[in-house]
Amino acid sequence: MTPTRRRATERPGMRSTRGRPVRGGASAPPKWRRWALPAVLAAVTTVALVLYFTPLLGVRSVQVVGNATLGQDQVVQAAGIELGTPMLQVDVDQIHDRLQVVPKIAAVQVSLSWPSTVQVQVTERVPVAFLVARNGIQLVDAGGVPFEAVPDRPADLPELRVREASQNDAATRAAMTVLMALSQPVRADVTAVIAENPNDIRLALKGDREVHWGTLEETPRKAAILPPLLTRPGNVYDVTTPALPTVA
Repeated sequence: MTPTRRRATERPGMRSTRGRPVRGGASAPPKWRRWALPAVLAAVTTVALVLYFTPLLGVRSVQVVGNATLGQDQVVQAAGIELGTPMLQVDVDQIHDRLQVVPKIAAVQVSLSWPSTVQVQVTERVPVAFLVARNGIQLVDAGGVPFEAVPDRPADLPELRVREASQNDAATRAAMTVLMALSQPVRADVTAVIAENPNDIRLALKGDREVHWGTLEETPRKAAILPPLLTRPGNVYDVTTPALPTVA
């Protein structure tokens, strides 16, 4: 018998699958593969839309840590966090920016704890001095930032005397640098830190005594020699030149 001729459309190395030639003997892909990827993409999109626009995965709680004088409700209100807001819509940067302008807050960190908690960690400003300003008495932190008005002069804090208290003011920064460099016993004896300019810093002490500090140069050395110097009787203690301190 004469061998059956191949169809004119077929080539060597190809075989027909339902009348369609397939190179290399591979079978045609199943039909389900054609719609599987679109179906998966549609499902993922649907889930994402549900999670983004509905409270199904929303904020159930706000955890505030580090607050000592600020109440949790104050922090949550200032942060603008609403319970039920979808977690995917919570903007931690916006929350951070809102809280950073609260006067009592020095630093803040915001994070999401899935599936439903917003965590807020705050660092409150700690008063180390007070300032008598035009708008009343203000507490001042170690950075020289006035952050809270109080009705009376705090008896346990020294007064900051500068022309304009600000963390950007050189005299303020110098005064607070000196104050924070003092040992705790000496700091407790200070009634005022005086800095009309950053190169002329003085300390008023209890007992009608005064320390002439001068500039910020050699501040650690000046802070180290001041305690033993204060044991000597006198009214004016000069450490502007720490190599030659004097008592008068």
